[in-house]
Amino acid sequence: MFSYQHEYHAGNHADIFKHVCLTLILESLCKKDKPFTVIDMHAGSALYALNDERLLKTGEAESGIKKLFEFCLKQRMDIHSITLPEGMKEYLKAEEPYLKNGLYAGSPEIARLYMRNGDALFLTEMHPQAAKNLEENMKMTLLRTREDGSCAEEKCPVKAVIKIEDSYTALNALTPPKIKRGLILCDPSYEDASDYKKVTEAIKNAHKKWNTAVIAVWYPLLLRRKNETAQMLSSLEDYVKLGLNQVQTVRLEMAVKNPDELDQDSNAHLYGSGMFLINPPWQVKEKMEKVTSVLKKILA
Repeated sequence: MFSYQHEYHAGNHADIFKHVCLTLILESLCKKDKPFTVIDMHAGSALYALNDERLLKTGEAESGIKKLFEFCLKQRMDIHSITLPEGMKEYLKAEEPYLKNGLYAGSPEIARLYMRNGDALFLTEMHPQAAKNLEENMKMTLLRTREDGSCAEEKCPVKAVIKIEDSYTALNALTPPKIKRGLILCDPSYEDASDYKKVTEAIKNAHKKWNTAVIAVWYPLLLRRKNETAQMLSSLEDYVKLGLNQVQTVRLEMAVKNPDELDQDSNAHLYGSGMFLINPPWQVKEKMEKVTSVLKKILA
């Protein structure tokens, strides 16, 4: 149950894809002065040391976020300029001060960077060590890059509420939140085939109770889980279209390897990932398509 550790995979291509999409959603929510709620269902530790032996063992951060950041520097692509696609630019700008300090910021930390007075952030994590790390990391100051390139520390205006319990149980209790504008981020490990059914039922229930929320469901692209993934996505799409109000959904995917070229030994390997969005912000699909085109050229 607690075998998965994100420390092995933090900063890989799937993380980057997910976090760019998260950044675009948060950017959209911040365009209005009205407060919003973010519920991160599988928060993890929030911050990861790039010299962690687990990350070094897999090399996934090396071929992911480090490769992306170094490519931009070598190509003299200023991550603060307009030369990068929208979303990718903002994401790299958020990660920059952490990377320079040997850290990688996960989704809870990215969310904290966008919090304003009056907003609400709920984080759930059941893994004992990850939950302990999360509690400590949420006490840390935020890191931002000043105009002169130096790093500035800043206090987050919102205190994250951390729930150390089953994420699906917590989501049921947290919805609908008092501030009925916001986001649910769902990104479990999908180690077990049952996770796909758990996600399906939890998201259906959450949408029923909080139908105005942007719901972002991350999923892995794995040959061995092709059927489970298809069933989950089709079930969610069918469900949200049953109501009287038209609900938009978007599927976004990025493959860094061709699944048709994978041999049998690679069947369990992650060749890409996707995001399924309910109530997606305006133009997020078009923006992510541009980002995906650039990311695939760098990370594939």
